[in-house]
Amino acid sequence: MAKRRLGTIRFAVILGYAWLPSILPAASAKGQTNPPELKLLISIDEQALTDPFPARITLHLHNATRHTLWLYRRARAKRPAAERVYDENRPAETTGGSTLEVKLEPADPKAAVAAASPAEGAPLEYVGLPKPKLVKLAASDDYEERAILHLRPALAEGQKLIWGAYRLSVVYSASFSNGEEFQRNLDTVLWQGEIESQALDIVMRPPLPDSTGALSGSALGPDLQPRAGIRVSLSDDKEQLIDQQVTEADGRFSFDRLPLGLYWVTGRREVSTEDTAVFHHEELTSASPRVSTQLVLYPPEIYEAKKLLHKPVLFKVVDSAGQPLERVTLDATWSNGSIVDDVKTVTGDDGMAVMELLPGRAFVTLKRRGCSDQDERADVSPGEGADCFRLQFDCSRK
Repeated sequence: MAKRRLGTIRFAVILGYAWLPSILPAASAKGQTNPPELKLLISIDEQALTDPFPARITLHLHNATRHTLWLYRRARAKRPAAERVYDENRPAETTGGSTLEVKLEPADPKAAVAAASPAEGAPLEYVGLPKPKLVKLAASDDYEERAILHLRPALAEGQKLIWGAYRLSVVYSASFSNGEEFQRNLDTVLWQGEIESQALDIVMRPPLPDSTGALSGSALGPDLQPRAGIRVSLSDDKEQLIDQQVTEADGRFSFDRLPLGLYWVTGRREVSTEDTAVFHHEELTSASPRVSTQLVLYPPEIYEAKKLLHKPVLFKVVDSAGQPLERVTLDATWSNGSIVDDVKTVTGDDGMAVMELLPGRAFVTLKRRGCSDQDERADVSPGEGADCFRLQFDCSRK
């Protein structure tokens, strides 16, 4: 989502910080305070939610510093850190990204006491291949990001769902294994930290009486055997995301309490760096309210670079004196022999330019009017997160 000024929303955000204890600066050991670099408010499309439909929210982020911050979008659910095996023959992998943690509690203290299991929530993921980006957030500027949250109310004894009023907030955080390199190499900040939003009042309602539909099935491999680790997404007829599940060893998924109508079911391999998504269109009717389907994930045939997972890469181009150069065109080419990726961008007045590149070796040509072209190499690390490069452009006249 593009960065932009929020107008009246920005005014509300700035006023809101005075009354949000959840994001007030924490006191240090000497009694001093450190104001947060980033401030967060959330808003919600609809405060009354009927199960199973999710909460659609907007994150309103404000840069409270006097310098530029770079944000990694889009925020995803927190996941356990993967165990990595050191191999001196493989290039070092980077890790990191931004995450969103959901906090959901009954607003009624009696309901909170009666809860045998807490309420839960998590952001839903991209239906297709993720498209991470770096967003430039200038000093005192604002940025919006949309998120879709799956929410489940608390459970009372006997597995009875507790419907009614709840308080919803989110914790936005980011960390990167190479985050300090951005400050050291480019003299800029890739934001890392953790902030919590204010709490919103919402109402969670049970499914409608006519929500009798169910859509279930299995995710299978090319051998027609069940596959674990397949993220199955359910969307409505307008392709708006409703719910997700990740299959276990039996490959099964099931969505119930659905209103009758048209639905899209999408499956993709959870950790794949290639576009593996398959789509099915199903209809629940009064004659057939329960439908079963199979998602067969064949090995992908990749012929286009856009079907591969790219990584955000930030460049800074400087002259021989270390001063940033604007209006420099960067033309990056990557090839594995059968697929060619060619990405172009232009530096701003700070000498910065961001590109989405494939991990591996990219050849970057620097071009500027009145100067000879200069060829550079950028070895983009594998793994998640972002990368950065500082390039010196010796702009000799043609």
